[in-house]
Amino acid sequence: MATAKVASIVTTSQVPSKPANEVIISDALVSDAAAIALIGANTFAASFGFSVPENDLADFLATTYSAKAIEAELLSASESNISTFVARDEAGAVLGFVQLVGGLTEPCLQGDASTHAELRRLYVDVSAHGRGVGSKLIAAVENKAKAEGFRTLWLTVWEDNTGAQRLYQKLGYAKVGETDFATGECIQTDWVLAKSL
Repeated sequence: MATAKVASIVTTSQVPSKPANEVIISDALVSDAAAIALIGANTFAASFGFSVPENDLADFLATTYSAKAIEAELLSASESNISTFVARDEAGAVLGFVQLVGGLTEPCLQGDASTHAELRRLYVDVSAHGRGVGSKLIAAVENKAKAEGFRTLWLTVWEDNTGAQRLYQKLGYAKVGETDFATGECIQTDWVLAKSL
C-alpha cells in the first residue's frame, strides 16, 4: 500500500522571502500527476511529434503521459526504484519534472551495473525555458544519485536533439554509445550519455 507524502505546515514568519521567479525543486506528489502528464505529453509531442507517425505518437502519449499512467508511476515509486522531482514556481505550479531510476544500466556502460542510475524524462514547460529549470532538476537528480551511492549517471537523448545534447555536455555528460527508442512502430536512435559522479 502506497503512502502519501504530507507537507509540513510552516507559518509565514518562518518562510524566508523569495526572489521573484524562484524555482523550487521538490519530490513529486501524487497530486502532481496531471501537471506532469500535461508537460510530458506537450513537450514530447512538440519535440518529437513531427518525426513519428501520428497514430504511434497518439498511442505513446496515451500510455506514457496520461494522468493515470503518471499517478501509477508515482504510487509505485519505491517498488520500481524511481524518484520523480518537480520544479515549481513561487505559486506552486509545476514547471517541469525529471526522474532518477536507480540500479538501471545500458550495455554500453562500463563498470558494476549496480552503481549505475538513469536520469530519465527531463521535461520543462516551454513557458519556463531559459530560467535554469532543467539544470536545477538535473542537479537534484545528481545529488540524490550521489547520496544513494551511485557512481555513474546516464541518460538517453535523441540523436537529432542538439539543444539537449549541448546542455548535457555542458554539465559534464559524454556520449558513450547509442540505443534504440521505440515510439510504436517507429524506431529512432538515441545517444547514451554518461557522467561519473
